[in-house]
Amino acid sequence: MASLALPEKASSAKFFYGRITRDEAEIILKERGCNEGLYLLRESISPLGNYAISICHHNKVHHYIVEKQVDGTFMIPDGRRFQGPLELIKFYQNNPDGFVTRPTAPCNRGSNQTPVAFRGMTYHDLEKELMQRAKSIKNVRMDKAMGTMRDSLIKMVAKDLHLKMPWYHQRISREEAEVRLLKDGHQDGKFLVRERDDHKSYALTLSSKLCPKHYFININAEKFSIEDGPKFECLIMLIDHYHNKQDGLACKLTRPVCCPKYDKDKFKSYIDNSTNNVLYQSLQNQRHSFMQSEFDDPPDVPAPSPPNMQRRQSGSSRRPLPPVPARPPEEWDQDNLDLGAAPDIQISIDGDNLEDEYVKVRRESKRFQLNPSQIQLQDKLGSGQFGSVVKGVCFLGKKEIPVAIKTLKNEDYKPDQKPEIVREAEVMQELDHKHIVRMIGLCEAENIMLVLELAPLGPLNKYLVKNKDLKQSEVVLLMKQVAEGMTYLEARKFVHRDLAARNVLLVTERFAKISDFGMSKALNRDSNYYEASEAGKWPLKWYAPECIYYFKFDSRSDVWSYGVTLWEALSFGKKPYHKMKGQAILEFLQDGRRLEKPETCCDEAYEIMMECWKFEKTHRPSFSQLSLKMKGLYESLLAQRM
Repeated sequence: MASLALPEKASSAKFFYGRITRDEAEIILKERGCNEGLYLLRESISPLGNYAISICHHNKVHHYIVEKQVDGTFMIPDGRRFQGPLELIKFYQNNPDGFVTRPTAPCNRGSNQTPVAFRGMTYHDLEKELMQRAKSIKNVRMDKAMGTMRDSLIKMVAKDLHLKMPWYHQRISREEAEVRLLKDGHQDGKFLVRERDDHKSYALTLSSKLCPKHYFININAEKFSIEDGPKFECLIMLIDHYHNKQDGLACKLTRPVCCPKYDKDKFKSYIDNSTNNVLYQSLQNQRHSFMQSEFDDPPDVPAPSPPNMQRRQSGSSRRPLPPVPARPPEEWDQDNLDLGAAPDIQISIDGDNLEDEYVKVRRESKRFQLNPSQIQLQDKLGSGQFGSVVKGVCFLGKKEIPVAIKTLKNEDYKPDQKPEIVREAEVMQELDHKHIVRMIGLCEAENIMLVLELAPLGPLNKYLVKNKDLKQSEVVLLMKQVAEGMTYLEARKFVHRDLAARNVLLVTERFAKISDFGMSKALNRDSNYYEASEAGKWPLKWYAPECIYYFKFDSRSDVWSYGVTLWEALSFGKKPYHKMKGQAILEFLQDGRRLEKPETCCDEAYEIMMECWKFEKTHRPSFSQLSLKMKGLYESLLAQRM
């Protein structure tokens, strides 16, 4: 019996769009008018080998699965069998039985469009890869390889396709992945994939709300999956899936961070094949551009300078300074407000693994209210105006997580007012960044308790006093991380208002987190700064002039505080302005003077401090700019050590 002729290739039809989603198909058809009988053919996202026909009827889009059968034929449910999807369509053009309407008007691709095999890869490119692989297999007929064996051949080829993708960065560290993401520019859905040190698994690094997120990609029985997610034959199929569905990620994937050694022309082709070929994807990019614009630096409205705040000129008469606001903050040193842990704290989880545990807790736990039975108090770590900080354990399911617990003094609780610690909790539950102390939950018992991530090495200023043998590059690395955390706050329109070395906590000697959000304020979208109603117990030595005189705070006033914090760090825990008091500090700054360069500090780091201390806030850098400056400084110091 003569063998059947090979079916027509689906990729040869102009109405075939390749592996696009149901939503993409609907957008394309509606853009073309959604006329009666308008149709297109697409390859199913899953399972491999199936197709789908999307067809318009009564101004709606209907979808029909075209399933591949065991014998290699294709059929719609309860329909007839055909050698291929094109033969099936030709039949139903004249015999509508099984369809809501006849597929009479092909929705052809544009002149520059080619079918999409995988995101960034055309169907024609895939066919070339299949042909090359088929030729390398001994004693295999090409008609069989490209016919009945085609799906198996696709799986063989697809397993190695990630090696040719711009988003695959081979084996790099978690930190380097974040650096590359930051350098390329954070945008929701930007991503890269890296091989982990164990050579057995991979990790996906994703940008969401200007913050890097990391997801382990496990390999089990030759299937690839993100924890609790669907399993795929290969990496490229997994990445394709998460372009189309969020499925537990912080957001869908959109645009890759290109590997540094990747060919520029190939990357341009990848982007063209990811956007120009699919109308829906270009609309996605427009949406993300709009979202990104919301996070751009708002135009600063400079606070009016007091009459005598200009730098004093030689020989000029001097008018008196305005008085320091009521309740002068100069005596408020905050040295006893330790919000982390003592350096000798012992915990059951290694500091390097704490972050992974906290990320899992944040992702898995949707409730912030904790029961007293879930909290076990242990050693006292510090105290302050709100109460005390205690090391403890939080029981979440079968997990025992080491935590820091802030408690409210009973005498501070006023039934008719929302306690400060609760207001702090409301701020912190919105924040999720690796370099910011996350809130795990709030427990309202005999005392109100705020349960936070634990930083075992404690405050940066006290750690540096006892570890003066640290290299300057290691200190700069920590302050680079602080700048990254503040970049996240800046993008979220949060003003910290109390950034200082005492509020930078160390998980390890190379991993810092920003803490203490009791004074933080979220800005309204229509406001570029927060204006306090009155002066309070403020850390004057860390405040910019406009904060002291006008009670106005924004991200650029936090930048001033960052400069002082950087000075503290590179002074190895010295106190700024030594024994100077409030009015003397203001006169010092008004005269154009600034803190002197620390003894062991390099010129480049001091220049960054001086930029942070520009009198006019519009002349100060943003935190996104500071992050890049600190990254450059860190890389420069590392190079000098080689």
